[in-house]
Amino acid sequence: MEYFLSILSGVVSSAVLVWLFKGWISERLRQSIQHEYAEKLESYKTELNSKIEGIRHDNQVAQLRTSLFFDHQREAYASIMAKIAQINTEWMTHYDPDEGLYEPAPSNGRREFESLFYQHQLFLDEECLMALFLVMGAYSRSLPYDDGISAPPHQNESSQHVSYIEYLQPRIASIFRQKIGIASDPQHLIDVAVLSAIELVNNYYFPEVGIPPKETLSAKRIKNAADKVALGLSNICELTALLRNFDNYLSRDGGWIHEAQLKVKQTLNILEKSLANQKAQTR
Repeated sequence: MEYFLSILSGVVSSAVLVWLFKGWISERLRQSIQHEYAEKLESYKTELNSKIEGIRHDNQVAQLRTSLFFDHQREAYASIMAKIAQINTEWMTHYDPDEGLYEPAPSNGRREFESLFYQHQLFLDEECLMALFLVMGAYSRSLPYDDGISAPPHQNESSQHVSYIEYLQPRIASIFRQKIGIASDPQHLIDVAVLSAIELVNNYYFPEVGIPPKETLSAKRIKNAADKVALGLSNICELTALLRNFDNYLSRDGGWIHEAQLKVKQTLNILEKSLANQKAQTR
């Protein structure tokens, strides 16, 4: 009996030792795993904090760049509008109520405007460029030209060009305001795009695609910008189709007439997008 109890006691003692040993092993294993996880978690935290700092830094740099961009953009828009107004004022000092205005756009003002245009071109998107190309076109049309008869070069009456630019000024200002997040009239962009389209289809010569148009869209006898826009708006589907055909024609040979292709494609994209937005808003 004592022998049996001794054996039983030994077995129990062994079982207790085994249980204690397993518990110790389990605890050591748990602590080891916990320590490993803690090290990994700390490593992940360090890596995450590093990434967060990197993102925060990139965001601060992006915000600074955006702020500088918009500051420069606002400065560009303000300086361009001020220069257009200054040129008009100086130009009109030569106006005679009885005789009209037989002076081209002031040469110094034109050079300064072109300088501003190229200086700030980085901040001008397609819509701004389209509008300013119209201004430069009006300045160019005011210049004297050799008509093969008179010498010196012939100077046409220029007050129509001043009026043309005066029509554009509030619309260009509206486009600029929209770019810096200020409420503007979307019709102004459509007006400028339509005017650009009318000028493009009437001032190039590609009779194989109906350029310039001979009937409905002909602006040969129209000088007033508002009348040209009214003509385009009243025949907007025909105008858009003609401009699209013109774009396809200019694109077929790899764009060898680069300036015309650029302006036609630019105006077509803006016109179609603006009309689609207008249609969506009226639904």
